[in-house]
Amino acid sequence: MKQEFNVDDWVQPIQEENARAQQAANPDIDWPVPVISQYGERVHCWNSRRREFTITLSASEVVRVDPPALDT
Repeated sequence: MKQEFNVDDWVQPIQEENARAQQAANPDIDWPVPVISQYGERVHCWNSRRREFTITLSASEVVRVDPPALDT
């Protein structure tokens, strides 16, 4: 089943191990991340709530989650 994501959905890797590996490779990734767009299997996202740079994820490897709580 193909997953469809919308702008401003929040996603994170389904596999916790993948999330840790990606974050170890680039500490500026802060899960969950907001979606910018989706083209087929490619899901383009910001790296974090700070929206400093974009990352591309596989739609079959991520899941939609609730947005993070706002810092007060």
